[in-house]
Amino acid sequence: MPSNLGQRFSELLERLNYALKDIANRTILKIRPIAIFWRKYVEMVEFSEIKINPAVLVLTTLIGIFMVVLLGSVIDLTLSFLLAILVADLGFGLPFFLADKKIDDIEARLPDVLHHIGTTLKTGGTIEIALRETSKINYGPITRGLKTMLREINEGKTFEDSFRDFAVESRSGMLRKVAIIVIAAKKSGGALLDTLTAMAEDIRAVYRLKRERKTKTLMQFLFILVAGLGVAPFVFGIVKSVLEILSKIGGEAGMAEATGLIAQFNFLFKAYLIIAAALIVLSATQVREGRLSKSILYIPIGLIVTYVIYVFVSSSFISMLGG
Repeated sequence: MPSNLGQRFSELLERLNYALKDIANRTILKIRPIAIFWRKYVEMVEFSEIKINPAVLVLTTLIGIFMVVLLGSVIDLTLSFLLAILVADLGFGLPFFLADKKIDDIEARLPDVLHHIGTTLKTGGTIEIALRETSKINYGPITRGLKTMLREINEGKTFEDSFRDFAVESRSGMLRKVAIIVIAAKKSGGALLDTLTAMAEDIRAVYRLKRERKTKTLMQFLFILVAGLGVAPFVFGIVKSVLEILSKIGGEAGMAEATGLIAQFNFLFKAYLIIAAALIVLSATQVREGRLSKSILYIPIGLIVTYVIYVFVSSSFISMLGG
């Protein structure tokens, strides 16, 4: 019985996927920018090895956005808008984020792989033997790529073509450069062992510099986040609470005008904090990673953290004073 239910569920997902693709091909995918994004999105989902069909993932994201927007009538409207941004960012940005992490993993393990291949060549083995021995060690995505290379070589494909295809499929700029150098060294009959050793040391030096950058910029990174996402909304929340206290002290005469003024300040505070939080996450990510593209997934989280702190402080500060 459970197996039949699972089979029916799989068939339902396949039908849903086919229907979504058919609708998309007839409508939105005719728009060139959307078609380009969709093609890139599907590639990133497959490359990052997400076990969810891209069409189902997009549909789930859109349903999540719709449900969060509906919550705006129950919870705070601005918070529901920020949550909708977070859901959209996770649904559409997560495959790109995971693909980026996979590329980083490939490039981080690349020096060890090159060193292992070079060590095997030093013992007198051929390049195919070196690939086979290296593929026995778990080097993450590179190990799977090496096994694919070995299978293709056994089927008659040349080492050069197989290595070039693997480098292209890895989407790693560093691995593509390594492939070009290794293929050129092998074709020219040059010192392949010395080439592999030199490249391994150079790549290690690059990653050593990256680690030193992250270590040296940790305090600046934390200061920017704490000051921008924590202290600023806390201070603005206290200011709003003080304005409310002053309006109550003023009595009923000017209450209507004071309420309108507080509402205006509240709107300006929220707008400023949201914009500032986005810029703060961008700058902190640039300091930490050196790449603004990595901040895309973190910006909605920073917006929500800032907004929640502001709302919590502004609504609870008066009760903290016993008023």
